[in-house]
Amino acid sequence: MPSFGPEAITALQNAMRFRMARESVLASNVANADTPGYRRRDLSFEGVLETEKARLVRTNEKHLPVASSDPEKARVVIGPRGSRPDGNGVDLDQELVEAHRNAGAFIDQANVLARLSALMRTAIG
Repeated sequence: MPSFGPEAITALQNAMRFRMARESVLASNVANADTPGYRRRDLSFEGVLETEKARLVRTNEKHLPVASSDPEKARVVIGPRGSRPDGNGVDLDQELVEAHRNAGAFIDQANVLARLSALMRTAIG
């Protein structure tokens, strides 16, 4: 049976912090859409996700410790050079779609966090 305790809430909070940090990177891409030679950037969620999964699966505190992940220090992935004459690698349409998906994921995670919090308040009360 899955755990819906403090570990799950911490994982959701870290995922939301990642989404906020990614939003900043995506906004930077949009802002630099006309900067010659600029290469698009993004954050890699895989490392953050694996750390959180490992923490949730641990069944005993004596098992291998997992350091808390800092989503704001997620690996930055730099895209290829663009094919435009100025070398810019930003596709404005793609960036706006990614920003929209990122915002949607943040809202979904916030809704789950709110429901978990309400469930815990109900269980305590």
